[in-house]
Amino acid sequence: MTLTALLPTLRASIPAPFDAAAWPAGSAPTIDDVTVRAMSVGRYAEICGTPCVCTGPAVIPASGGVASAVLSTTVVVATVVDATPDTVRLDACAAGLDAVWREARLLGRVSHAYDESFAVLDAHGEEPCGTVVLPGDVRVGDRIAFPCPGCHTVGEVR
Repeated sequence: MTLTALLPTLRASIPAPFDAAAWPAGSAPTIDDVTVRAMSVGRYAEICGTPCVCTGPAVIPASGGVASAVLSTTVVVATVVDATPDTVRLDACAAGLDAVWREARLLGRVSHAYDESFAVLDAHGEEPCGTVVLPGDVRVGDRIAFPCPGCHTVGEVR
């Protein structure tokens, strides 16, 4: 349990915990976004539309954040197109990407709702491709960012 999970109102002043090793090197959380090398992925999604991808060098394990010269990590930004009390459907095809769902983040707004688990359905699947913990008030139109190891193209997620 983290402070932001116990007291969701703290999300307005501090970002939720962030595993920098799961994201591209140089990534940092804000209260309602993630930056990759100082570029806002939320703003990038506004410009490009969703789903979209942002790829950067992976973090070398146990290096304290040193960027790899050969490995990549991709951030996928997707829009919630359907939300029920126990599932969310995204506009991206996430099956087969090996998404790090534990690191998924709500972009563009700060929620004060308690965290809940949701099964993730991708754009073309009827079977869940993962389980994600997000604020319980996730709704249609929300943007979700999540990292995936490797270099992925936007064609893979559409």
